[in-house]
Amino acid sequence: MIKIAFFGEAMHELSPNYAGSFGGDTYNSAVYLKRLLDRQADVYFVSAIGCDELSIHAHTLWLHQGLNLQYLQHSPARTLGVYGITTDEQGERAFHYNRKNSAARVYFDLDQQQMFLIALKQKQFDYVYFSAISLAILDEAALQLFIAHVEAYKQAGGRVIFDSNYREILWQNKAQAQKCYQQAFKIADIIFATNDDHFGVFGQCSEYQLSAFYQACSHALVVIKQGIDDTLVLQTVGQNHTLSRYPVSPVTQVVDTTAAGDSFSAGFLAEYLSGQPIKVAINTAQRLAAQVIGGSGAIVATSIMPMSSAVLHAKGLFE
Repeated sequence: MIKIAFFGEAMHELSPNYAGSFGGDTYNSAVYLKRLLDRQADVYFVSAIGCDELSIHAHTLWLHQGLNLQYLQHSPARTLGVYGITTDEQGERAFHYNRKNSAARVYFDLDQQQMFLIALKQKQFDYVYFSAISLAILDEAALQLFIAHVEAYKQAGGRVIFDSNYREILWQNKAQAQKCYQQAFKIADIIFATNDDHFGVFGQCSEYQLSAFYQACSHALVVIKQGIDDTLVLQTVGQNHTLSRYPVSPVTQVVDTTAAGDSFSAGFLAEYLSGQPIKVAINTAQRLAAQVIGGSGAIVATSIMPMSSAVLHAKGLFE
């Protein structure tokens, strides 16, 4: 069984369709990965919530989603952050946040026994997944504490996955963001990037510039999404750097692009961590993302989920 911990924040999603919705980049990926791999993966969501009614509802729902909440912390004084989404005619979204009272921002103050940090040190997970947002919501001391323990986890043989989600408002300045991204790049075994996020942080995003930049991360598998343009995958085999392109199939109906990248990452990992080739992983990632953006909100109904070939193999339904 694959054991993977997603560290980050889930927020209350203000939705006209359902009052009890939640979303957040690492949370979204965790939910979709668990749905795809089911009993083949123990998926931990590592975060913090309050003790209020909304937090209790979130806790119940997340357990129902199949997430392992062993390292979830509870704050008596804080609760969940809140966000709303507006979309244009093309389904492109704009977010409106209020996370000043978010318990996840003080996770390491709440984890006074350092249970999650001890779990990292003891390599109790096969993989640890975090995003740039996971880092940006922490104060400097907590951020460096987390990075140091992830470095120790990696040295013990753990595998690290980093998603480059960039939200400018969360960073004091570009220099701070660049420093944190570079720290994450150095320890990541798998990097999910986008041309938009890269441009926001580093200001360069032509295909040549992206390829040249991420070739410096020769220790990592780098997956670069470019919207409707080809998805790029950079690998290093021996001394050779390879760049592969995977066309993106047109999507006929785009309702809401929230969680497009998060679901893509989950689809990719469901296959790749199960031993499937990159081509298969990209295909499942693109199929899942296409279906997610055809619905509203971060988490769409399970009925439109594709079943990954990894699950089909396990159930004897795929040759």
